[in-house]
Amino acid sequence: MIGKDVEAENMVTLNEVRDILEERKKKKELTYEQQLAYEHAKRASGMDKAAEKKLQKALAELGVEGKAAVKVIDILPKTTLTLKQILMHENRTFSDEEIAKILAAVKGSA
Repeated sequence: MIGKDVEAENMVTLNEVRDILEERKKKKELTYEQQLAYEHAKRASGMDKAAEKKLQKALAELGVEGKAAVKVIDILPKTTLTLKQILMHENRTFSDEEIAKILAAVKGSA
């Protein structure tokens, strides 16, 4: 990406990465790094777009938004420990009850 300007910077899920790179692939050949990212996104995206949007809405209702929500969607944590590690960088503390609700939302959408 040497010499390229950043057009925009925002957090996107692996499904969105895959979609963006598929669109670019239709227009021109992907660079080596883009191809690696595309292959990773294809393998690692754990749910379809509809389920992802539903989970994103549920997470927002539970107070998880932005970067943390994207990480939760990409990783789909199965344990409270993993979820707590993802959420530890948030500017707020989640109670055990909130953690359980978030984990239930993740398990319900996976």
